[in-house]
Amino acid sequence: MLPSPPVDDRAIYDAFTSRFIFPTLAISVEIGLYELLHREPLRLPEVADELGLDHRAAEAVVAVVAALGFLESGTDGRFSLTPVAQTYLLAESPFFRRELVHFETSTTESLRLAMRAHQEPVDPLAVNIGELPAERVRDFIELMHSMTLAAATGLAEHPVFSGIERLLDVAGGSGSLCLGIAGRHPQLHCTILDLPPVCPIAKGHIDQYDLADRIDVVAANMFQDPWPAGFDGLLFGNIFHDWDMESCRFLARRAFETLQPGGTICLHEMLLDDLKDGPLTVACFSIAMLLHEKGKQFTAGELEDLLGETGFRDFQVTPSYGYYSLVTATRS
Repeated sequence: MLPSPPVDDRAIYDAFTSRFIFPTLAISVEIGLYELLHREPLRLPEVADELGLDHRAAEAVVAVVAALGFLESGTDGRFSLTPVAQTYLLAESPFFRRELVHFETSTTESLRLAMRAHQEPVDPLAVNIGELPAERVRDFIELMHSMTLAAATGLAEHPVFSGIERLLDVAGGSGSLCLGIAGRHPQLHCTILDLPPVCPIAKGHIDQYDLADRIDVVAANMFQDPWPAGFDGLLFGNIFHDWDMESCRFLARRAFETLQPGGTICLHEMLLDDLKDGPLTVACFSIAMLLHEKGKQFTAGELEDLLGETGFRDFQVTPSYGYYSLVTATRS
């Protein structure tokens, strides 16, 4: 059984995502965000439209600089400047930190391109994994494995899995989440569905933990191929945040069609606060999605709306491990 780490991994994620902070701050100055909001507080769609930006790009940048304390969000969803931003980030201020607009790294340039890319990532990873060279696929899947294995131990403690007998882990990658869940719930059998190049990597990890009798693997494209049937639980771990809203709706519909009546959908994600002003590390993952994928980090309310319109009911959100939460809903 996968052992539980003695402490969670938030500090590691904080360090990992810190590379996005200063480039995002520099870009926010460059695009004129503070001059715009100095004139009047605006909602996120208005910010995007006024600056001519992709909407998810505007949301990601605003979330990061709000989490840093440069913007504040009212209950009406409008963002305005804090005193710190008024003092140091407005070009008209005598204390304007003009060096920010000259801050250049490869991340800054990539982010500059992504701001107007309209859903197309600058350096695609998960959304393009079927076309990557085998070595890069393995490197990416193993990186994701190391990043999610600890969280799998916390996820496995959720009581929802005690009532599930057959769990389909859609785009389950290395199998990290199933390793944690199967090790703690002997009544449960897991099936990992992923692309053919990924499946041998998952099998290797399954064999490492002697769980071949509890976890199997199905090679399939989740968008194009039929899904196996007979499951009372479906798991998506860090999947919805990779994809645009229409793709997420498609996956939710496929999940609803695949689940047995009364079955449970489980989304394992890092969630933005309802006002989309943090936490900082989660906001930085929206920048990562902007650069590498087609999606963003969601709020709990956004996922509730998405699942609700598909027909799911009994929506619940439970913190699971570190920055992660488990979102569950039931097929009616």
